[in-house]
Amino acid sequence: MKCGRFLKRLSDYLDRDLDPAICRHIDAHIKSCKPCLAFVNTLKKTVGVLRRQPRAVPSASLRSRLRSRLSGAR
Repeated sequence: MKCGRFLKRLSDYLDRDLDPAICRHIDAHIKSCKPCLAFVNTLKKTVGVLRRQPRAVPSASLRSRLRSRLSGAR
């Protein structure tokens, strides 16, 4: 697998939404490609940090303004 093909499937790979055979190809690529391994490790850490963050809940006034603008954009 080449880096470009790997990168196109990276999100699905990290979300475990790929066929196991494709995952094995990606695993093999990562083992043999240091730049892609570094990229995957960095992305995994980033996703982990973001998942641990509390979810922001928009205020009622912000929701109202967004609804107003979206309905006016039609």
